[in-house]
Amino acid sequence: MKDKQLTNSELAALTAQMSLILHAGISTYEGISIMNEDSDDKELKPILNMIFEHLDMGESFYESLIQTHAFPDYFLKMIEIGETSGRLEEVMHSLSIHYQRMHDNNENMKSAMTYPLIMIIMMFLVVVVLMTQVLPIFNQVFQQLGGSITGFSKIVLDLGITLSTYSYFFIGLFIIIIAVFLYLIKNKNGQKSIYHFLTHCRLTKNLSLKLALSQFSSGMSIALSSGLDIDQSLEMSKDLITHKELKEKLEKVQQSLDEKDLAAALVDQQIFSGMYARLVKIGSKTGHMDEIMKKIADQYDQETNERITHLISIIEPTLVAVLSVIVGIILLSVMMPLIGIMSSL
Repeated sequence: MKDKQLTNSELAALTAQMSLILHAGISTYEGISIMNEDSDDKELKPILNMIFEHLDMGESFYESLIQTHAFPDYFLKMIEIGETSGRLEEVMHSLSIHYQRMHDNNENMKSAMTYPLIMIIMMFLVVVVLMTQVLPIFNQVFQQLGGSITGFSKIVLDLGITLSTYSYFFIGLFIIIIAVFLYLIKNKNGQKSIYHFLTHCRLTKNLSLKLALSQFSSGMSIALSSGLDIDQSLEMSKDLITHKELKEKLEKVQQSLDEKDLAAALVDQQIFSGMYARLVKIGSKTGHMDEIMKKIADQYDQETNERITHLISIIEPTLVAVLSVIVGIILLSVMMPLIGIMSSL
């Protein structure tokens, strides 16, 4: 059986519960036991049961998590640091916020993609119905009136007849396209391809960069607050990023840390600019870089949410207008000749 990888939402929920349990003074052993008994999730329960079994054998919480193969490397490293330093409760709380942020960002990105896709599918179906079902009726009316469709109207009608004649082929092709799209969404390589497209698409390029910066800032905040030094924090946070350009810039930041501090290196590589650059410099001078990074992550989250809302507000009326124009052109292409024949009778 293939190991289950916990989603960002599941990680956020689990860490939030553990944070509350630890805050109440309950040990990880007792906490996992309580969660295991109360869980009714058929996929999560075996993981909790495995963690409990390894804890019962005397292994550490970190070692028990490793045995499940269900947690990402960054998560495991943070747990190890929290357990070693005695700050596991704080780390759990920070991780719950981090993974909830990642879940929300992914959902926002999905909604930005899903809504236009649904509208495009609806447009396609409306146009196909018009061309295969409505236009042939108009053609029969023309024939009964002793006329015929010519010009652009004839082209539209012939296309509709072709679609109707080979309807099973086009329906099959349409289903295949949808299946491929769904496969790309579910498959890791497909997700990378979609993400690569989004990072280069003009409409979503800036949005995907801000999402990546939010992940980086959140990761840095947790790593720094857990007691890691700058180099370790940067290395771990960099591994969270899938945005190619940002990752390359972060590698250059790492290489220049021997010559300059983190704030200067981030600003020089234009990872942060404007207000964010000033905040990073202040955090570096005051020694509160972890808090500054958390504020930057929160700000990027707000900006991405506003950007997604703005994009949807533009896409919605645009697609409706395009659909209206297409339907209008199709109907006018047959209505105008029909009106001409009717007026000559």
